[in-house]
Amino acid sequence: MGAPVAPVLKPGASRAEIDAVLGPDLPHAVLEWFRWCDGVEYTPGQTVGDSWAIPGYWPIELRDVVATKALHDDPTDPLLAHHWVPLLENGSSNLYAAVWTDTTGPVVVSIMPEGGPPQIEFRTVEQMVSVFNACFACSAYYLDDQHRLEVDDALYDEVYDMIVDGRPAQEI
Repeated sequence: MGAPVAPVLKPGASRAEIDAVLGPDLPHAVLEWFRWCDGVEYTPGQTVGDSWAIPGYWPIELRDVVATKALHDDPTDPLLAHHWVPLLENGSSNLYAAVWTDTTGPVVVSIMPEGGPPQIEFRTVEQMVSVFNACFACSAYYLDDQHRLEVDDALYDEVYDMIVDGRPAQEI
């Protein structure tokens, strides 16, 4: 669709690079996330909106994971008291993060400090990716007249309901 981020998405990190930062015992979905993309290459004149892989968010760079996590770590929060890794970030302090325990696979949590406690938004990383891909496919994510990714909230909600909640969608 020609989003400004497309040519500046960085290739994924190697398994050795991921293990060095996050350790060798990651869930497969988290490993695959960082093997797919290691953030966004910054270029002169680039705006925050030029970095968006989905409206408002870009993939976090592996080298920034530890520092970003430290800013949000809250061992008293029932979700963040376990293992977690940020996946997507925005220009303020909001994140999408994979969260798991020693006995459960990762769910995706939205962390919006000013909007309340972290909440589970997707049951798996794969489900999150499915929602995002479907949003691109049906134009719930689109380029505005300034060539910036935006979202049609009503259409996004339909896609989300169909994929996450298993509800039949209106004709998309």
